[in-house]
Amino acid sequence: MLMVAPSARGRGVGHRLLSAVAASCTTLKLFTSTNVSNQPMQRLLQRAGWSPVGLLHGLDEGDPELFYLCGRQTGTTHP
Repeated sequence: MLMVAPSARGRGVGHRLLSAVAASCTTLKLFTSTNVSNQPMQRLLQRAGWSPVGLLHGLDEGDPELFYLCGRQTGTTHP
């Protein structure tokens, strides 16, 4: 779970955290998700180059989960 303190938002902290996760990923694909209601996280993911790839209903009542795929090559252990 990625969280940035309200006082630190808008300073690139979230973007740096996402970049660090992507850099440490050893698989070909990296996914994350956020609720439809979480507009700030959706904006962060889009600015960081992540692509929306799916929507799942039923995890949180009345607030579907949006899934995103990291937009850059993250795998380092696979051909």
